[in-house]
Amino acid sequence: MLRLCFIAIRYDELNEDPDSYLGIARNLISWRGYSTPGTETPTAFRPPLYPILIAPISAESAAWARGTLNILAVVCASIFIWKSAISLRLSRSGQILAVLVYGLDPLLVRYSSLSMTESVCSLMSAMLLWRLVQQEPPNQNLNLKTPSWKTSLLTGIVFGLCVLTRPTFWAFGGLYFLWTLFSLKFQKGAGTSQLVRRLAFAGLGVSILVGPWLVRNCIVFHSPILMTSHGGYTVLLGNNEAFYAEVVEQPWGTVWDGSKGPGQGVWAHEVNQKLDQLELFSEVERDRWMANQARETIRNNPTLFLKACWLRFIRFWNISPSGPAAENIPITVLRLVSLYYIVLWGFVAVGLVRIVRSALAQRMRWSPVLLLVISFTCVHLIYWSNVRMRAPIVPALALIAAAAISRNQSTHQQ
Repeated sequence: MLRLCFIAIRYDELNEDPDSYLGIARNLISWRGYSTPGTETPTAFRPPLYPILIAPISAESAAWARGTLNILAVVCASIFIWKSAISLRLSRSGQILAVLVYGLDPLLVRYSSLSMTESVCSLMSAMLLWRLVQQEPPNQNLNLKTPSWKTSLLTGIVFGLCVLTRPTFWAFGGLYFLWTLFSLKFQKGAGTSQLVRRLAFAGLGVSILVGPWLVRNCIVFHSPILMTSHGGYTVLLGNNEAFYAEVVEQPWGTVWDGSKGPGQGVWAHEVNQKLDQLELFSEVERDRWMANQARETIRNNPTLFLKACWLRFIRFWNISPSGPAAENIPITVLRLVSLYYIVLWGFVAVGLVRIVRSALAQRMRWSPVLLLVISFTCVHLIYWSNVRMRAPIVPALALIAAAAISRNQSTHQQ
């Protein structure tokens, strides 16, 4: 109901297109392919799932349908969070709190009125967590639950949906894979053949979803782009000398708005001019050049890079938006948002302590939830970061916060 009211109040925002998802979707529905808005030039700058999903409802007159999609994503994600809470042996009060934390999250409420990936991405995240927590050891004896081939295949498909919405999920996939290998020594009945079987069917599921995107990019760009051609820009955006000088070396709270130098707009214009001078016109060439420039900046400024990592960590976990995201928001609302997150971080801290102090089987059951938070945090230590990047881990944070009040986390329950 809260998000429905918010969408009604800010309905016009559904036709805004800050990340070009609507433009790409409209090209798709107009048979111009997955291309840069306003052209027929193929692009891989944005992950494909969301534009494909909204292509049939991308017209301005269909804004209500995109708003409905965001609401449906919230409802479905709430169901998966509830199911995950049950699998994690949370008490009824913990289950309710997990759903409430997700439903009331100010970040997700804010982006429910925009045609952006946050609502759908949080749904994919909730669905993936539900799939994974069911596959952890089900009892205190650490007897491994052997998933059927259908279960592993479906989990792979869900993961494929996640990475096609937000490529950062690949980092979680890698970390979870390593954790799976490490945790074998704690699990009874686990063996190499069983692990290979699980991974094979999960990999097949991922390939079914991601394979067409990879093949398309190989054909169109003559390059095996598994994620997007956006990574170089994102890492350079947070690791360039202008950003270091105008933001990292400035007092906390400084934004890249030109108040301490030329500003982000001037920097972006200069980068594009340089790319044109070098005659780097394809997305792949530009992406590689920007990634190389970022690496060079990091090598030449190791101390500032570490300071920038700390700044990105703070921004990722900030209790309120800053910069353009905070514009036109009443100060009272910003204070309430800050208060909400202060309280939530308190619950998360208590929940983490309770999880760490629980029995080994219970901790292992929580591993997908914790690894999701860790992986996204680590990625955004290096890449551009703000509170919006936190959206995919809100379901995980809701579950961890709920552990703070759950009185029924016994590992003896089946």
